This record gives sequence, structure tokens and C-alpha cells, in this order.
Amino acid sequence: MKNKYKDITCAVLAGGKSKRMNGENKALIEIGQHSNLEKIIRLSEKYFFETILIANSHNRFDDLKNLKVYPDVFKNVGPLGGIHSALVNSSTEFVFLLPCDMPFINERLVLDEIDQFRKQSCDIIVPRIGDFFEPLHSIYSVKVADKLAYHIQNTKDFSVRSFFSSVKVYYWDIENTEEIRRSFININTHKDIELAIEILKAQKDV
Repeated sequence: MKNKYKDITCAVLAGGKSKRMNGENKALIEIGQHSNLEKIIRLSEKYFFETILIANSHNRFDDLKNLKVYPDVFKNVGPLGGIHSALVNSSTEFVFLLPCDMPFINERLVLDEIDQFRKQSCDIIVPRIGDFFEPLHSIYSVKVADKLAYHIQNTKDFSVRSFFSSVKVYYWDIENTEEIRRSFININTHKDIELAIEILKAQKDV
């Protein structure tokens, strides 16, 4: 068992409005025996000293008594608001972002990403498969928080990609395998839930 990372906070992003699922709380959706959030917290507590939740509806997580929940400072700016809140509320030098709607987060991939980040001189590491990259399964230095706040306050483009042009990003090219692609599956619709359940059943049958 690795020692816990003392300089990295795990921040779980759960602030999305979930419009395509009529506002259903994606973090608490159960794929198998546990909710997405439970799985991520279990992984986080295994490797990180600090875990925080970024969510704008604190009362939706009342059962999680020991988890610190922080809202977005900047509202209605998409994922950038959640990223910024994670950075300014972290007590460590770096933040590993994980979204609440990824049911198949790969433990080995998380650890390899941290190892890669240690080797690079960058503000942010982002995993990439070909043209696809995942900015919400990434590690950020908290020192970019001020730049991010400035960007949010002085732009009309709230895409994560637009912010990346102002900081040093390392795109970590990873293998295009079925296991890796599965790690980045998001739950955005009820059909996605059905697909995830089928994947889980197939894994158990192997």
C-alpha cells in the first residue's frame, strides 16, 4: 500500500445541473452496489489525506457528515467554476480533480497520472487519447487559481480549453485500450446508466 499523498487534495466535482436527467443527483446514482460518489471517496481516502466535494447544493449530501462541501465562487460558468472552487478550497499544493459521474474510474490510471505529473514541469496534467482529452480527470496546481479567476471574470468563453491557453498544460498521451476508454465513461442520461450496468455485468461474467 502506497503512503497517502500529502501534497494532493482529491476534489470531486458534483456541481453540474444534470439537465438531461431532470436534475437527478448523478453523484448518488448506484451502478452496482455503491453510488458513484461512494466509489470515488473510497479510492480517494485510500491515497489522499484530503478529500473535498465541490457542489452547489450542500443539502443533497447531508449524509456525508465527514466530507467538506464547497460551492462554486463563480456561478453559471460551467466546469471552470468547479475547478476554481476546488483550487481555492484545497489545503494542499495540488488538486486531483475527479467528476462524480464516472463510474469506472481506474485506480491504476490515477496513480500513473500522479507519477507522470511528478516528472513534468507543468501547471496541469491532462490525460489524452488521440484528439480526446479529459480536463476533469486531471491534476492542477493551486497556483493557477488567480489566473483562472481572472480568466472567468474577463472572458465570455467558459470552456476549459480556452483557459488552458494561459497556463502550462502537459497532455499525457495514454493507450487507447478498452479499459482506459471505460475509465472516462460519463453518466449524462438514463441510457448511460443502462449501458454502465451492462458493462458492469459483463465484467462480472469474465
